[in-house]
Amino acid sequence: MARTRSSNPVFTHLRSGPPASDQLTWPPSAQGTPPGTPTPEELARAYRQPSSLTIDDVVMHTLGLFAIAGVGGAVGWYLVDSAPGLVFGAGIAAFVLSLVIRFTGRINPALVVVFGVLSGLMAGGVSRLYANDYAGIIPQAILGTAVIFVTMLLAYRSRRLRATPRMARIVGNVLLAVVIISIIDVVLRLTTGSHLPVINDATPLGILFSVVVLVIASLQFILDFDAIERMIAARAPRSDAWVCAYGLLIGFIWVYLEMLRLLSKLRR
Repeated sequence: MARTRSSNPVFTHLRSGPPASDQLTWPPSAQGTPPGTPTPEELARAYRQPSSLTIDDVVMHTLGLFAIAGVGGAVGWYLVDSAPGLVFGAGIAAFVLSLVIRFTGRINPALVVVFGVLSGLMAGGVSRLYANDYAGIIPQAILGTAVIFVTMLLAYRSRRLRATPRMARIVGNVLLAVVIISIIDVVLRLTTGSHLPVINDATPLGILFSVVVLVIASLQFILDFDAIERMIAARAPRSDAWVCAYGLLIGFIWVYLEMLRLLSKLRR
């Protein structure tokens, strides 16, 4: 079976296993058996075929991965004050691991779980730093992220926003640029105490930068929905639910962190 190609840069190069087989057809059987009746060997082969991906598989794997990231976030929340280098090191490690996952071409559930822990550590630590300076900003950012997710889902279901290769290129390039810029900013803070103004300063340019990045980050959800829909339609194996959960986690964390950044600028 040819797999339907996704425009999502997170999913494009990933495989978790062989595709589920197309519907089996039974050849004419031996003399005395009605044509099209499967033999015991054919029934055994059909039983061994992997079942296809469903939306329930995606939901359950996503909830599980988010729970793992949540545990990592709780640890990062309590560690960042005493060991900030460890927390931000987890963020860099998560970025490196995401590159490994992408360019190996196959997704390993164990690597996805490790990525969930590392990204959760980073997000939890960053959340604590924002919470120290801005009371109530965490619930606001979570609510804002949820609103964006629901809005993008409704826009996708109503066909008002559709994934395109051009959208995928823009989102992928912006995500890579933001991660690299953020790493540079963290390194500057830890080594010199300075920072990149466009990322952190509450100037008109800084606010515009955050708004633009947040809008583009929100489009990650459209790419996620499109990829999931295509994989289900293509009868991908159930193990590909890890691919879907991985992509959704990246989208949620990106939008959440950009929401934190924008809210902090607006409250200065």
